[in-house]
This record gives sequence, structure tokens and C-alpha cells, in this order.
Amino acid sequence: MQNFKSIQMKLYINLFFVILFIPISLFAHTENDSIVISHLYDLELECDACGCSATSTSNGIENLINSNFVGIRYLHQSYKAKEDAFSNKRTQKQQFNTIQLWARIPINNRIDINASIPYHFHNKEGKNSSSISGIGDLNMMGIVKVIQSNTSSNELKHGLSTAIGLKIPIAKFNQANAETTNPSFQLGTGSWDTQFAINYQLAFKNSTLQLVTDYNLKGENKKKYKFGDQWNQLIQLQHLFINNELKILGKVGFQNELYYKNEQFGETIPKSKGKAQFAKLGLEAAAQKFNFGIEYFQPILSDLNSGEIEVKNRIGFFFNYNLFQSKNK
Repeated sequence: MQNFKSIQMKLYINLFFVILFIPISLFAHTENDSIVISHLYDLELECDACGCSATSTSNGIENLINSNFVGIRYLHQSYKAKEDAFSNKRTQKQQFNTIQLWARIPINNRIDINASIPYHFHNKEGKNSSSISGIGDLNMMGIVKVIQSNTSSNELKHGLSTAIGLKIPIAKFNQANAETTNPSFQLGTGSWDTQFAINYQLAFKNSTLQLVTDYNLKGENKKKYKFGDQWNQLIQLQHLFINNELKILGKVGFQNELYYKNEQFGETIPKSKGKAQFAKLGLEAAAQKFNFGIEYFQPILSDLNSGEIEVKNRIGFFFNYNLFQSKNK
């Protein structure tokens, strides 16, 4: 265990020197304009199944128009769960809410650093009602744009980005909540978690097809509890509309999420794996240095914690302020 912690600490230190991965930058041109569309698929390491925070799923909100900013965002997730192991029906309503401060800073044309800190306030409504609130775990991510096409607006363009992120445990892990129907009713996992992601985009004029996959590698916390790893996939179409200084981006997509079994003391915890699928709609607008977005996730398939938890919907908003003017304008 000591060696494992040592390895994680070394990884944390190395992340400040090895640059990481997430979005992709592509150029969308019109006759009178040239802007950067940069997908910020929020590869966040904030929790796990059932969204005790804004997980990468959870990719909560994205910022596709501006690639450097400071801002605030809000994510609401709703679930219905069984009250306890003896319940026959899912009757308990669970609401997960996250307000997050986040920033993305470009180091150069190919490297960005992303950081975020959340504040959670979650509640359960039912026979065993309860609520928790507080600061969540710190997230840091490095982004490398591997391929950036820079061709005529009438030609196909493509781009590829890769990233590595780290979730640093700040919030306290609650063992009692881990023993309930939804062990993810937490402010944090109590563990050092790592994320790897790939983002590919194919664009023609102002339309883009986007393929994203990320894998969340969960660590073991001091209570010997390990949340299961999480693997997400997203396919998305987006189109940019430009009207003078106003830029509007519409998005429609499909998201698949796979959750692996939790463990404690090296033993697998029953009924802790799951999967979920979502249809996604989004709209983003930018004018001058301000950027606003909204996204909605409608569940198509829900089989969380082996069917004991049902995902209802997710909705998120963000508001950002651009730090620098794009060099491509």
C-alpha cells in the first residue's frame, strides 16, 4: 500500500512536467470570420457511478468556442434508488448538485492546462432522507493537441488531442454512505484517481463530427475502498452559426457510460457495476469575451448498481470569461 501511494505521488508531481490531454482545436471559417472551435470535453476526475460529482460523464458541460477562460458552472443530476437492500422498488429521489470554479490556461499553441474545484450539495428524499454539502476534490489536467489541420474552409479538416488528468483527494470519504444503495453519495472518493482521454474531430466548413473516449482509473482510499473504473464514449455533431460578433454553437450527440465493480479490502462489492446511455442536446453562445452554454442529457438506458439505481436526467450551465483574444481572429 505504501508503494502504491508513493507511485501516485510521483505521478502527481510528474503531471506538472508532462502535459496532458483532452480537447481538440479545429478552425471553422466563414467569408468574414475565422475562429477556433475548441472542444472542452470535460474529462474530470470528480467521482464515479451515479455522479457524486460532475464525473467525466458526466462531461457535464463543454466549452467549444473559447479555449482559454475562467468561469463557473453548475451541474444537476437526478436519480431514483431503492431505500435499502430490502426495498422492492426504487422510491428514493436523489439529487446531486455541483457548482464548480474552473479555468483553462494555454501554455502555447499546442498545450493547455485545465483545473477545477467543485462545491457539492446533494440530498436524498424518502424514508431515509439525508443531505451532504462541501468542497469536493481538486482536478488538474494537461492537454496536448497532437494534430491541428489548418486548411481551406472548403476542405475537410481534422484534429486529435490527448490528455492525462489527476483528481487530488481533498473532500472526506464517508464509509457509512458507501454502505448504502448508492455508495457514490459522497463529496469525494478519498482516493487519487487518474484519467486518460482521446478526442478526434472531423470538420467541414462550420460542421464537426466529434468522437471522444476517456477512461477513469480509480485508486484505493485510506478505508481500503476503491470505486470501480469508469469508461465513457461520446459521438457528437455540432454546427457553428455566426452573426456578426455573436457565435452560436448547436450540439446533438449520444453518450455511453460503463462502470466497473467497486472493491473494498480487495473484495468485489456485489451490485456495484452498471451502465447508462444518454441522448444529448446542447447550445453555446459567445460574444466578445463572454461565453455561455447549456446542455441536457436524456437517459436512453439505465442499469446502474445492477438495476438498483435509475438515472433520470442531467442538466448543466456554464458562464466563462475569456482571458486572452484568440490569435486566429
